[in-house]
Amino acid sequence: MNDGKRSLNLFFSKNNFIGSFNAVDLIPNNNVPECCFVGRSNVGKSTIINAITKSKKLAKTSKTPGRTQSINLFKINDIINIADMPGYGYAKISKIKREELSNLIETYIVNRNNLLQVFVLIDCKVGVKDVDIDIFDSISTADKKFSIILTKSDKCALNFIIEQQKSIFSLMRNYNKHFIKIYSTSSKKNLGIIDIQKTIFNLSTHHEI
Repeated sequence: MNDGKRSLNLFFSKNNFIGSFNAVDLIPNNNVPECCFVGRSNVGKSTIINAITKSKKLAKTSKTPGRTQSINLFKINDIINIADMPGYGYAKISKIKREELSNLIETYIVNRNNLLQVFVLIDCKVGVKDVDIDIFDSISTADKKFSIILTKSDKCALNFIIEQQKSIFSLMRNYNKHFIKIYSTSSKKNLGIIDIQKTIFNLSTHHEI
């Protein structure tokens, strides 16, 4: 397991920032496998990406919600892309801007043919909201696969985490064809990060490790 962990960390440490894009048709590298991270503003998308890649600065983090307003693309080990999507559901930006970001996310999910899996991040303490369900619906309508990442689990009691998972599994009965699994994570304590690494590695190689 330790050798596998070291190999994964080495795999993800070979990374680079491709660019920031405010239109889907401008995004390059559509001929390699891709996954994306999407969720409400300030849910921890950039933090999770940095934890996965073992980099503190690859994805820019901010305590200010709504800061990411474009699609940030990263290439891992020259064989798979990770996309950091704009946050949704942030009330303190204009209605027009919210609609623009929502359309950007939906257009990406629908039209990005090399998108193999969407990771939807949910703050464990907050749980699933209506805007998250809208994303689940969009992913399913686009006939794409998705998993859920519960973030900031270190801030929640174990019983609370279990109840959140039960509630989500119950909701996921509506998405049986497209939902894959739930990850319970904490970037701060490195919980669940290796499981996400394994999934992304397997997407890139189509081989189990």
